[in-house]
Amino acid sequence: MSRLIFYGLASVLLFAFAGCSSMSSFMKNSETIPREESPTKSGRVFSLGQPWSATLESEFRPTRVWMSWTPAALHVRAEMEDKEVFTRATEDNQKMWELGDVFEMFLMVDGQSDYIELHVTPNNKRLHLHLPGVGGKARPEDQALSFEKMIVEPVEFSSSAKRLKDGWSVSATIPASVFGLNKLEPGKRLRVAFARYDATSGRPTILSTSASHPVVSFHRPAEWSSVTLR
Repeated sequence: MSRLIFYGLASVLLFAFAGCSSMSSFMKNSETIPREESPTKSGRVFSLGQPWSATLESEFRPTRVWMSWTPAALHVRAEMEDKEVFTRATEDNQKMWELGDVFEMFLMVDGQSDYIELHVTPNNKRLHLHLPGVGGKARPEDQALSFEKMIVEPVEFSSSAKRLKDGWSVSATIPASVFGLNKLEPGKRLRVAFARYDATSGRPTILSTSASHPVVSFHRPAEWSSVTLR
């Protein structure tokens, strides 16, 4: 799971974020996602940035994310530029953010407090968490659940990871059932965010996100993008 406080989708038009480091340059917090019967990597993209900083870190590398949907599932593809691709992950449901490079997805049904966090590593190991709310709490006054109690096992989404000439890519399919739904339908509103840990030996891990976070903390759903399926 991402650090809580510290360095803690017939048309094919998708919603987009501006690829810059300034929070004010990010997309307005309400967009629609057209349905695709056969999802493809096309249309416009999310670009991850570092909205908590006025400038990008010198070794920041771009990430582009495409998103689409069918009644059965949400589909996500990410392409990440990376000079050194690595992970020490050996099986599903490990603490991937501590083990090297990882692509993260934060997804929730708008209006609910619980949400899911999904990770994919360069060797296609996956993490599936279901959080009752921010900090693993259903309500602020509740006791936080342990990492082990938030794990969904077996993992309920599918993915593939591929090495590219200048980085790596992820394709993921998240069934409607992961959201507690029988199917996805037009009009359904979601809140979504994508994030990345770019880990390289010899320097601190570089974090980036599609959300408008003013601080380095990915678990802030109010700053994720509100999207409507259509």
